[in-house]
Amino acid sequence: MAARVSIKDLKTRLARPATLIEVGGFRPPADPSASWFGRVNLALPGETWPMEAGQAMLPIAQLNLREAPFVPPSLADLELIAVFFGRGALQAATPNGDGWLVRAYPRLAQLTVTDVPGDVANGVSEMMADEKPIRPFPVRYTVLEHDYPDWEDAADLDIPDAISDRWEDHFGAARGCKLGGWPSLIQGEIFYAAHDSTPSEPEFVLQLDMVPKANFVFHADSTCYFARGTGEARGTWAFDWQCD
Repeated sequence: MAARVSIKDLKTRLARPATLIEVGGFRPPADPSASWFGRVNLALPGETWPMEAGQAMLPIAQLNLREAPFVPPSLADLELIAVFFGRGALQAATPNGDGWLVRAYPRLAQLTVTDVPGDVANGVSEMMADEKPIRPFPVRYTVLEHDYPDWEDAADLDIPDAISDRWEDHFGAARGCKLGGWPSLIQGEIFYAAHDSTPSEPEFVLQLDMVPKANFVFHADSTCYFARGTGEARGTWAFDWQCD
């Protein structure tokens, strides 16, 4: 059976669409609900800026999902997500809100412009190279029709050696920032469940790669991965990051 598996069959079976996130290089929009890297403009009425250890968390991304040409099915009930990081060393084995935070909103119409603490613009984190503040840039999106897994996410499939030995010649996840698709792996398969005490069976939904022009660099080659819980655990989020 394995000998009859072809590259074409595998591409049909494994392909996932994704939305690539382009950071900067164009005029900033006036609409506060627009997508940004390094800035968060919106929150629920009465929802305060997230704090950790007495310091304002840093805004990493505001992603208006209504602007994206493709949204992963597991995010279909949401219209905006906001990502924040604390200022300490980044840890993956922590729950949402401990060192990192994802806020998810089902309706843009519910949101208002939020008050940004004055020290956010000058805020740095221990994870940032050279301790430079994150620079905000607007975001725009392009669709990637077919994204394919890295070998570690396909290793349990029954694949002929002739294909597995040359996997990177035909497959591989797109690097960079993106919604959906497959995670672009650096150190191996991601095991979100090991970092989450709840049986949420999280699904990968968002990847944030390093963005040097925004000073979002905290190792020579690093990528952050975000996943959302499934079933009754849709309100939970999981996070991991890898570096070279």
